Amino acid sequence: MRRRELVAALPAVAVAGCTIGGDPPSADGGDFSLEIPGVGGELPERYTCDGVGESPPLRAEQVPEGAAAIAVAGEWLRGYTPQTIWLLWGLPADDPFELPAGIPSGERVETPIEAIQGTNDEERVGYRSPCHETADDQAYRFIAFALPEPLDIAPGAGRDAFDDAIERDLSNVSTTTVQVRYERFEEPD
Repeated sequence: MRRRELVAALPAVAVAGCTIGGDPPSADGGDFSLEIPGVGGELPERYTCDGVGESPPLRAEQVPEGAAAIAVAGEWLRGYTPQTIWLLWGLPADDPFELPAGIPSGERVETPIEAIQGTNDEERVGYRSPCHETADDQAYRFIAFALPEPLDIAPGAGRDAFDDAIERDLSNVSTTTVQVRYERFEEPD
């Protein structure tokens, strides 16, 4: 079972600032956090298939010292196996790190920020906007990885290659997540 499937099978716990595979983060990296600016727990329609479908902005703060790059994975928390909706890496480890909304599709992005994107679970490169077709499975998660060095994988790579590259040295990888819901269907009266 891949690590992401194991994490998805666990009950929801606070994972912000955790270090995967190693000791808990030290005080200098323990406050690593991720948010979608201006968004509470509900993903606005503009970032979904019912709106423009553009990727949401992300902001990471307290990026751990020593991080050389940031990578991002977006997931639809559907059942026990999350579905990958976005893979993005080659991002600077700025503190704070700010990713603007509307990252265009394509393996290599040059504007509004330089980045590399991978293939989502629909076999498309770039962001796949949330578009579930039932009232269930409305949760989505974005994970930021603070990495000791940039990922060395080909543009357009899939989730397995992405995870394998991150898992090479888990003791030096810090992660933080933000989870949101997209209430696409109204509850029946």
